[in-house]
Amino acid sequence: MMTTTARLLRAAILGLSAITVASFAPATGAKANVPATRLIVDLTDFRGGSVYEWLQAKGFRIEQDAKNPQKIAMQADDRGLSLQTLRPALGLLTNTRMNPNAYTAVEIEWGVAQHPAGASYERRVNNEAIMVHVFFGATKRASGSMFAPNLPAFIGLFLCASDRVGFPYVGRHYQEAGRYICVDRAEPQRTLVTRFDLRQGFRTAFGADLREAITGFTVAVDTSSSKSPSQAFIKRIAFLP
Repeated sequence: MMTTTARLLRAAILGLSAITVASFAPATGAKANVPATRLIVDLTDFRGGSVYEWLQAKGFRIEQDAKNPQKIAMQADDRGLSLQTLRPALGLLTNTRMNPNAYTAVEIEWGVAQHPAGASYERRVNNEAIMVHVFFGATKRASGSMFAPNLPAFIGLFLCASDRVGFPYVGRHYQEAGRYICVDRAEPQRTLVTRFDLRQGFRTAFGADLREAITGFTVAVDTSSSKSPSQAFIKRIAFLP
């Protein structure tokens, strides 16, 4: 039987393992050169009731510690979705409700109220108050761990306190599949609008042209290594043709 310590260790190293590879299978005939329409996920239209049901209605799957309000408190109002960690946590909101089209950019309106203490990809404390992963295609890449499933290529966009902006960091796992890029240094409570060129970003991250459609994204928070509270908010995610 797996001990509590082993379960926590496994959860920490898996990271994105809650995302099933099958979820990112593109619709038949989806190609990167198919004309796309704008896709906007508005997170400022909460009008009461259950935050979890509101997110699910928008196509999100609530995974890992995001299910546990004792670890991650989620609140929503006309200012957006707020995610606050109350204990060391890894939470994912996964969305694969994508149009079978290509997108050239993603635009995110978001901010950080409190960074996890000591979090820095530069110093190998790979945590963040908020990150948006964008997944490309369905072709699996090696995870680098026998415990973690192979995943499609992805780029994790995050707001940092001190890391290099625009640099594609490589994590401990998913070194073939994933890159992590701080898109801006976030001052507490300041709302930022991030526009990220997916084609150029993919080329910078992986040294190859983007040839597959966007097949999913996640909103994530991770304080499992820094073990200190964090708080962030997100208002809107838009995928642009």
